[in-house]
Amino acid sequence: MELAAQWRRPVTVHCVNAHGLLMETLEEIFNEARESCSKEEQVHSTSNNLLQNDGLKTTLRKAFPPAIAMHSFTGTAHHVQQILDFERSILYPELVEAERKKQRGKKKQQKRQNAEENEVKGDTDILFYFGFSHSVNYIMCTSEKAKRKGIEAVQAIPSDRLLVESDVHATEDVILGTAGATAYAAHARGESLQDVAET
Repeated sequence: MELAAQWRRPVTVHCVNAHGLLMETLEEIFNEARESCSKEEQVHSTSNNLLQNDGLKTTLRKAFPPAIAMHSFTGTAHHVQQILDFERSILYPELVEAERKKQRGKKKQQKRQNAEENEVKGDTDILFYFGFSHSVNYIMCTSEKAKRKGIEAVQAIPSDRLLVESDVHATEDVILGTAGATAYAAHARGESLQDVAET
């Protein structure tokens, strides 16, 4: 991650049964960047909040690669939301901090925003993408519970973050693998093949 961030290269992450470890790793990078920004602010001791917010946002964004593709994502809708919330804290740290201050002392509010709200707030600066393949996300899912959770995860992803992947080894199987992944995503989202393919 650090190398990709330094050289501004996108990365692909294949996370299987290790969502907690992934989030710990991402949060560690986040906290180190935030800490370095705090030290920098103390050295320069600027009183301009706007400059501080821009500096924090820039530091946080540069601490991560320009894009992170979650390859053949096998997490749940809850994991999707957790990653999108984390992304939001990187891209909009001032909004997240203001919300935290506002909610202190109050009861926890109802479930977090759904995928449609994320599409509006996500703006054009996107960090995380989620990929799905027919072979991993459908064929290898042996239980109905796993299939249902996979479908719920696909539904939770904003359309501008959804990737379909062939995830095959032979070049001649790429077209069929990609078509299978597109069909899987279309079925899960209740959309047409064309809509998913064009998005």
